[in-house]
Amino acid sequence: MGAGILPRMDLSALPDEVKELVRAQIEAGHFQSVDEVVCEALRILQEREELFASQRDALRAQIAEGVAAEERGELRDGREGIADVRRRIDERLRSGE
Repeated sequence: MGAGILPRMDLSALPDEVKELVRAQIEAGHFQSVDEVVCEALRILQEREELFASQRDALRAQIAEGVAAEERGELRDGREGIADVRRRIDERLRSGE
């Protein structure tokens, strides 16, 4: 949407806590107007959604990898996995990493 399409922002319908957050940001000098606060909040929201989408995609890939490993019979017992991790930690400590 271009400038001028939306009317000036009316905060009267927002909860008092939100209005106070906006006012505090402007009074602290972080922003010059309500519009700036809202634009930054929306930018951060978009970044967060993109990050969550990226993490979700990575998690799905890891799940698919685990399912494929199970289908190939490559899964290990939990105790075996923990013992392997401890062994690798000990090796790194001994080598000075």
